[in-house]
This record gives sequence, C-alpha cells and structure tokens, in this order.
Amino acid sequence: MSYKALYRIYRPQDFNEVAGQKHITTTLKNALTNDKVAHAYLFSGPRGTGKTSIAKIFAKAVNCVNAPIDNPCNECENCKGITSGVISDIIEIDAASNNGVDEIREIRDKVKYLPGYVKYKVYIIDEVHMLSTGAFNALLKTLEEPPAHVIFILCTTEPQKIPLTIHSRCQRFDFKSITTKDIIGKLEEIIQIENIVIDIDAIHQIAVFAEGGLRDAISLLDQVRAYSPERITEDDVNQISGAVSISMQIELANALIEGNSTKAIELLNSLITEGKEVRKIAFNLIEFFRDVLMSKNLRELDPNNLLYKNERFIEISKKITNRKTFYVLDILNKVFNEIKWSNNPKIYLELAFIKVTDDEIGGEAKLVSVIDNLEKRIVELENREPEIIRSFIEPKHTDVHKTDKLVSDEIDDSDILEDIEVEDPLFNNEENFEGKTVVEEVDEPVTNEMEEIEKILCDDLNQTYSIEFVETVLNNGNRDDKNTLLNSWERLRRSSNTEEEKHFAQILEAGKIAASSINKIIITFPSASICNKLMAPNNTEIVKKVLKNNYNREIDFIALPENIFEDIAKEFTSLWRQGKRQIKLSKIECEGLKNVSQEVKETEEDTQPKIVKDALDLFGDIVKIKE
Repeated sequence: MSYKALYRIYRPQDFNEVAGQKHITTTLKNALTNDKVAHAYLFSGPRGTGKTSIAKIFAKAVNCVNAPIDNPCNECENCKGITSGVISDIIEIDAASNNGVDEIREIRDKVKYLPGYVKYKVYIIDEVHMLSTGAFNALLKTLEEPPAHVIFILCTTEPQKIPLTIHSRCQRFDFKSITTKDIIGKLEEIIQIENIVIDIDAIHQIAVFAEGGLRDAISLLDQVRAYSPERITEDDVNQISGAVSISMQIELANALIEGNSTKAIELLNSLITEGKEVRKIAFNLIEFFRDVLMSKNLRELDPNNLLYKNERFIEISKKITNRKTFYVLDILNKVFNEIKWSNNPKIYLELAFIKVTDDEIGGEAKLVSVIDNLEKRIVELENREPEIIRSFIEPKHTDVHKTDKLVSDEIDDSDILEDIEVEDPLFNNEENFEGKTVVEEVDEPVTNEMEEIEKILCDDLNQTYSIEFVETVLNNGNRDDKNTLLNSWERLRRSSNTEEEKHFAQILEAGKIAASSINKIIITFPSASICNKLMAPNNTEIVKKVLKNNYNREIDFIALPENIFEDIAKEFTSLWRQGKRQIKLSKIECEGLKNVSQEVKETEEDTQPKIVKDALDLFGDIVKIKE
C-alpha cells in the first residue's frame, strides 16, 4: 500500500518538532545532555499527545552516534535505522494484546542479552495499564534492577490502573492535552506543505473537535481532505465528524432558552435526519452551554474559540442567567449518561428538551425563571440610584405661566381688589399688575428681636415640615409611581366634588410632584406661602381628599418650596454617592416657611373675604387692607 496516513508522515522526529509538551521535552533534553538517563520512565496522558513519539525520539537520542546529545541527529545510521524500524534493539510492545504473564517473562529472559546494533535496548510498552496483575508482578523485579544496557518506557492513558509498586520504580511524566493554538499551528504547517485548500473556520473546527489530541486532528484533516479534495469548508468538517454546526447549536440553544419546545424538537429531528448521533447532539449542547458559562464568568477567553466571537452567541450569553445555564446543563448531563444504555436515545433527549422548556406553574423551569426575575429585580432596586438622584440632576423647567394663572384666577374680583393696597411699587403700577402677577421678595431691616423670633419659629418648623417624612420618601423613591401620578395630575380639579376641593386642586396643579414612595409624595411650589397654606392641618385634610378622589388611594404629602427641595436633593445625592443608605438629612431651613401645625380653619363668623385672605397668604406683609 503506497499511501501513508498524514499522522504517520508528520510524526515528530526530534524534540523540537513536538507540540505542546515543552515541560517534558526540556527535562529529557537536559537529562540526555548531562548523561543522567534513568532506567525506567512512565509516560501518562490523553491519547494523541505524543507519548509514543517522544519515547521513540528518546530511544534515538540515547543511541545516537553523537551521544550524549540533547536531540537525535536523524542523520547517523543508528537514528535512521531506528526511524525506519530495522534496528531490532528498540522493541515496541502493545500491552493490550500482550498482557499475559508469559509475554512479560519472555521480556525478562531476553533483557540480559546485550543489544546487537546500538548502545541501549529500549522497551516501549504501550497501553501498559492493560497488563494483568500477574504480568505486573513478573515485571517488578526486572523493572527495579534492569541491566545497564536496558531502558523501559511505559506509556498509558490511564495511570490510575497501574500498581503503585510500578509507579515507584519509574520517573513519571504527565502529558497534557495540546492547546487549540498549538494544534492549529501544527495543522497550518501540514496544510502548507500538502497544499490543502481549507477555510480558516474549518481549521479551527478541526482543532476544537480534536479535544487536545494532535493525532486526532491530523487524522480528521486527512479524512476531510478525502471527502472534499478541492476545498474544505466548516460544513465538510461537521459532516465528517458528525458534530452539530455552530449555527445549529445556536438555533437549538435559543429555542430552549425561549421555552419553545416545538422548535427545539423540530431542530432535533432535522439533525437526526442528517445522520447526527443523538449522543453527539447532546454532547455538543453541553459544550455550548459550558462555553456560555465561560463567556459569562471568565475575564480572559480562549482567543482561538470562534464561538466566543459569534454575535448571536454573545447575545445568548447576555440573555441567560448562570442559574438557568446550570439548570440546563444538569438536565443535559443526566440525559447524556442515560442515553448510553438506551435503545432509543432520541426519546430521552426529547423529554429533556420538554423539561428545560416546561412553563407550567410549579415546574422546575418555571421556578428557575421566577427566581431569576426576582433576583434581577432585587439587584436593580438595591443598585439603582434613587429616583430623586436621577430626576434632580436633570434641568428643571418651572411652569411660570401655570403659577401665574393660578394666582390670577384666584385674584380676579375687581370689586374686592379695590380694597387691597399693595405697598410694593410693582403692584401700584397698573401696567405691571394688569395681565400678570409679579411676586418679589422685599428686603426689610430685621432687628435682633425679629431674628430671635425667627429662630424660635425655625426650631418648631419640623412639626409642620417633617424631615423624617422627606427621608422616608427619598429613601424609598419609586419612579414608576411618580410617573403614574404625573399622568393624572392635570385631572385633579375634574375629580374634585366640592368647590373647596376644586380650589385646592387648582393650587396643587400649579405644583410639581418631586418624588413618590407610593403612599407618600413630595410636592414643590415656587412660593413658600403656598406651602404654608397647604400644610395647615385643616387644609391638608382637604388636599388628601383631592388626591384620594383622583387616584383612588390614600396619599400623604408634604409641600416644599422648589429652592429648599433642591438643596435637600443635593444633600441626599451627595450622601448616596458616598455609599450611604437609609440616609438621614439636615432639618429643613426656615426660609419663608412657618410652623402652621396649630392653625385652625376660619370660622363661619369670619367676615374677611376669602380672596383677601388668599392675597395675604400669597403676598404676606406687603398687602394692606383699606378700611
């Protein structure tokens, strides 16, 4: 047979050609250079990682004409003879088929004879874990004290099956799975030499399917080349290996995540129709969700895994939670183990898909989704900035026209206005007064006595303007409820029943809801006088009725001037950003506010017209009544 498999053609011939086992090749090269070669070695590791290849390279190196040397020259007669297999002093034994006591006894009897061509006899026993207990016992003494001209190299994929008495007599080297990067590098060398036309995605796919075994990767490349000699694509690799393509894995995973069991089973049927094995489909899905976990939880990902760069895969990774991923993996792992013993594995996988997508109340899948949603909501509530911080870093727009309209609507009786004398020149000027109301603060000299009185009033201010009320609202702010209230804020007057309620509803509409905590709200106004009026005990009861009529629930409130609330908001925001929670605020400052907690409603005997009292409330001492 003239054709020779690629993995045989490209078997490494010296240590420098070995891929991915530098920790072993470096150690052996140093031992060879320093002439410190042991009498027995144990090479253990996954299949196709270079155990037998390194054993043959080592056998050439110790018998090279130029020894001691760190690498065989591959030019001398000894190296060429060992490479071609014509030198009988390098003995390869397959322990899987020669595992009895008689075969080991034959070795024991022959080791005493000197080599015929080279310096050392080298026995390479492959799959040594297959030896029987009697064979291991027959090998013990020879392995412990072999003749000076004999070296044993034991190779195995299952070192745990080898007796400890054998372990203790050997230098053990653990071979590791070859990285995807190293496999790709080796494949590219072969592709270039053999002039193979292949897509880069197909190379990556071969490297991934090899699962750390370079021999498997080269064999798969050889097989795919035979299937598609002109050009090798990713689909060709999937077709030969029986694996599910990345695009189909994404479709199937997306159907499971979205709870679409019908689509998932349809995709499964189409894959089986294409000839894919059920166990391979399950395994590929397990790998896919494993990669999802890696993508979600690792900072550095394998750059050679094309899946991590796929946009649809990234979207799925963001959409699914760790809990849901573990739940899916648990089901798939269980069914993967069960279908090994089943005559109809498709049924098991179909049931697994239905279980993953089960949306019935009380079901495991539903419970996982509910827990994920609850945790997500809790995290959002814990981590988000309170509604007050977001709303008050935005620029504010005061509805001046609305406030002016309120005041002008309130003071619109020309007969009564004639009895009101306003000291401020702005109000004495008919041109200024007509059409709009101008409210300005008037600077007046304040005596020490007045300062003392103001201080006393400020100390009692918390009885009306409770900072604890404000703290409760801000610490438990609910933006959604605030927006709900704002949507119906313009209908306060329409939902009011009495003239008195409509009067206060009109005042409220001039204000703005600054924050809400469902059953408590903060309303801001341009004027402190309006706040004082609304916070009077009897008036607050009317305001609460207005709010209840409009929103069909009990709502408590506090009215604050806009400038004072802005200062409160800044203090709250600053403390929040410092990491503080359940924040305590400074007491509300006095600027124009009064403690009105003891004021009572006007009696029926009070002959002062209502419009006059409203003007006094709005403009304070600048208003005088004509006798």
